Amino acid sequence: MASLLEKLPTILVLAVLVGIFLALRRHVNSTRLKLWTAAWTLIFIHFLVNVFEPRQGNLENLLYAINFGSLQLSAVIFIASLTSFVEQKRRIWALLALTALPVLIYTVSYSFYWPYRAIYIACLVIIFVAAPVLTIRYHGKIRGATWVWMPITTATGMWSIYRAWCSDFNIGFLTILTIGFALPGLLFWLRYRRWSPGVITTAGGFLLWGAVFPLGQLVYILWPKLQVPEALWNTPKFFVAFGMILTLLEDKSAMSEAASLREHKLNAQLQKFASVTSRLLTGVEVNSLCPEIAQAIAGTSNFQHVAILLGTDDRKLYLAGYSGLSEKLTSFIRRESAQWKLEDISELCRIGVKIGQNSYLLSREQVQRFVMPESTEEIRPNPHWEEGCRLIVPLQSTRGAYVGCISLSRPRDVERINAEETSKIELLGGDLAVTIDNAGLHRQLVRSEKLAAIGQLVAGVAHELNNPLASIVGYSELLGDEITDAPARQKLEKLGREAQRMRRIIENLLRFARQNSLEKKSANLEVLVQEVLALREYHIRNNDVDVQLQIEPELPPVALDEDQFKQILLNLLNNSIDAMEYLAPKRLRIEALRHGERIVVRFEDTGSGFADVNRAFDPFYTTKPVGKGTGLGLSICYGIVKEHGGDIHAFNIEPRGARVVLELPISAPVSAAAAVLAK
Repeated sequence: MASLLEKLPTILVLAVLVGIFLALRRHVNSTRLKLWTAAWTLIFIHFLVNVFEPRQGNLENLLYAINFGSLQLSAVIFIASLTSFVEQKRRIWALLALTALPVLIYTVSYSFYWPYRAIYIACLVIIFVAAPVLTIRYHGKIRGATWVWMPITTATGMWSIYRAWCSDFNIGFLTILTIGFALPGLLFWLRYRRWSPGVITTAGGFLLWGAVFPLGQLVYILWPKLQVPEALWNTPKFFVAFGMILTLLEDKSAMSEAASLREHKLNAQLQKFASVTSRLLTGVEVNSLCPEIAQAIAGTSNFQHVAILLGTDDRKLYLAGYSGLSEKLTSFIRRESAQWKLEDISELCRIGVKIGQNSYLLSREQVQRFVMPESTEEIRPNPHWEEGCRLIVPLQSTRGAYVGCISLSRPRDVERINAEETSKIELLGGDLAVTIDNAGLHRQLVRSEKLAAIGQLVAGVAHELNNPLASIVGYSELLGDEITDAPARQKLEKLGREAQRMRRIIENLLRFARQNSLEKKSANLEVLVQEVLALREYHIRNNDVDVQLQIEPELPPVALDEDQFKQILLNLLNNSIDAMEYLAPKRLRIEALRHGERIVVRFEDTGSGFADVNRAFDPFYTTKPVGKGTGLGLSICYGIVKEHGGDIHAFNIEPRGARVVLELPISAPVSAAAAVLAK
């Protein structure tokens, strides 16, 4: 009874500690805390069994096995709770099963004095060799902390195995207890790495707890009559318990402070992004705002390096804004961006790992054509981010077309690379994409209004010019019949030719300005192309042009005005031949294919390309010599295609040449679609 009363306070304190850990689980839902609660429950069982003190027989051996078995199992659980893969349930259960079973077998064998040496040796080999090897395998590679505990564990384990071979099983029993409680002290410090009261108390308590067993053996050998109070040997256990509770409270406090700091940073980020968005909505020039956007992202987000790449009208990418990049990397991007295209963004999104709604994590190999990895970049490996990775936020218009992307790298905290962190950047990127798309639509609207205004002006001027021109042509013909002097007739004929050229110009002006009603009917596109090529066959052969025709078999009929469409084809054909006049090789590729509910026709030549692709469809814009072109051809084509409910786009291609893409609806006219480019 006296023994029970002496041990009762310790049992009650442990019961309270187990209750505290159970209560903490309501507020901290982690596998580590669950394992700690299980370990302290086993320690409570260890103390509870100590109350019973049978003097002899198998019952004494059984209670001894339960007593130290529960204690050793708690040590195994403490070690498992401090591994880096504690939240991976399959791995943690595998480690517990591999370690706990031989520990129990060794304890039971030792408690019942079984003399089977092979059992003890096998258990020690599994505990001190197989379990560490499995732990290293789950870690993926040997880290710095492993080099600290691995030699100690291996050396003591080998000594225990040797002593077991010599039939001294007591050393193995003491080694399991000593390493089992000293190792968590080292792992606890390596896990938290901070000089806080909770961490210091817990780590120190574990080390003292592990030292209790060899010290107790040493005291028994050197001073057999010395009676050390049991409460003194149990003191390290309470250091560990209270240290763990204090550590959990410190973590909770740190989490609260971090949450408050995140909220403050989030508010600052939202305010900064809102300021940028409001400026975007005012219609400010996007290029002038991109550097500010990059600085806003780098200054308020998790990423220190930001690059904004936008597309040009010929669908190439260029560096519009950046923040945090080195001069070397900036120069590289500016130099190499001529080779990057908007289509590359779609491919990177396809192969990347999606994070959030519209962000993609790319490995170093996947983005090496976009960025040059810096040798100074050192980011610790983890499942989400490694050195050289990039996060891409594509900029997509409301129509789904890519207009650029935001490249993010050098995170301040790799644990914060998640959907919550990227969501605000995605929203800002969406606003930027919509602004860019609206700017393009605004340019198209301005062009359409300009064409309409010019058309009205041209119609009036052309009609006014037609009357005097008719008089000039008529009188020049009458005078030609009356004048017989050769020099005078030559001058008169030149006057007539120039008048006829002026008449053709006026006819083109009227055709550009006139809104004729379309006479649409179902037409075979291949037949129309062949007819136009046959019409210009002599001109093509005389200029030594290699025409490559590729028309998709069984194209559906197209609803169009055949005469007007032939005019488009003739204009494009003549422009390509003229552009290749003084160049070689002269190659013209004409393609026609189906793309959804549209027929796409591509004219691609190896000529000199457009001097200014943005003005290709402007009326009166031409780079041809004086007298050879009026600058109305592509403008007329633009108007005809739009009247058919289609689209027309012009691009320059590398290393030289031009591409004009026509899109026409298969049946009834539909709304304009995004440009379809050849890969």
